[in-house]
Amino acid sequence: MHFLSYELAQGIVERTMKILKKNINVMNEEGVIIGSGEKERINQIHDGALLVLKKGESVEIDERSAAGLKGAKPGINLPIRFHNHIIGVVGITGEPEQIRNFAELVKMAAELVLEQSFLLERVQWKQRLQSEIVNLLISEEPLNEAWLEERAGFLGYDLKIPRTVIVLKLHEDLGTMNQKLINDIHFELGKQDLTGVTFNNEIVILKAGEPTEQIAALKRIAGLSKRKASVAIGNTSENISGLKSSYRHAQQLTVLGPKIHRDADYYSYETYWLEIKLSMLAQKEEHTFSFYDRLLVQDKKGELAHTLDVFIKEGGDLGKIADHLFIHRNTLRYRLDKITALTGKDPRNVKMLFELYVAKLVNDLN
Repeated sequence: MHFLSYELAQGIVERTMKILKKNINVMNEEGVIIGSGEKERINQIHDGALLVLKKGESVEIDERSAAGLKGAKPGINLPIRFHNHIIGVVGITGEPEQIRNFAELVKMAAELVLEQSFLLERVQWKQRLQSEIVNLLISEEPLNEAWLEERAGFLGYDLKIPRTVIVLKLHEDLGTMNQKLINDIHFELGKQDLTGVTFNNEIVILKAGEPTEQIAALKRIAGLSKRKASVAIGNTSENISGLKSSYRHAQQLTVLGPKIHRDADYYSYETYWLEIKLSMLAQKEEHTFSFYDRLLVQDKKGELAHTLDVFIKEGGDLGKIADHLFIHRNTLRYRLDKITALTGKDPRNVKMLFELYVAKLVNDLN
């Protein structure tokens, strides 16, 4: 397996040369130079590196011995070890007497960069596999539960415990900020929480734990998004098959929530389950609400629609509604009478208010 790529080798060279101000070469397990401060030497065979690979130890090359070696200059060449295996060679160009004190530091730096690269690749691989599992779990396609449980188990996840879906619907493509947000979110998650990214510009979290833990995490995640996303949480699913429903509800709330309560930090299924059910029913049945349309046509300034909106939010409390709108109670009564005359529905009647709310909800969604 090739652990050292051209890109990684050149990265080691550039980072080390900034500190030492000496030319650095990195050779692969075949003794070929794959990274160098002297770019013209790349892809040349380095005989000094071949000696290191053969002997398994450092090799010093002075001016005299360099003349008899192909592709070599005076310097010190050291084996790069990874998981107790020699996977390449790093060389410092210069007279051995002058650079001997730096040699082990260069070797250590090269091995450290290699280790960091390996760990980063493992993290990215785990994220990709997580994302694949998440997307399969929320897909409308039939699930191969045994296969998914096996794959998740390989990463240490138990898919049989209850989870709730959290969706962050990004308002725009954030580019590198998207990955930063995902990284920040990972610090807020527990060991059994899975994350993934969908093709719809969404970050999806399958959150395990008690409801109080889920809401606490939801608040922290909403804070991290800094309003760059609509954040919503679906209903809790006791098993794998229910996650797609939880995702669907959370996804709907990322669209519906801002239209109902624009300034909310997040939206939960527990709070807005009625709105979800009503909007789904209305869209399915393709209802038309001509009485609400009449209100919108006549209400040129949007004054009556706004009054109705505040009336709903304040639960019909006339005092609070008047204070919210900065109007006298008599003015409020006049507006409510006007709404009744235009729609045939009196907001002060519970059943009629419900009908007005459903009509308003469907209109907002459309």
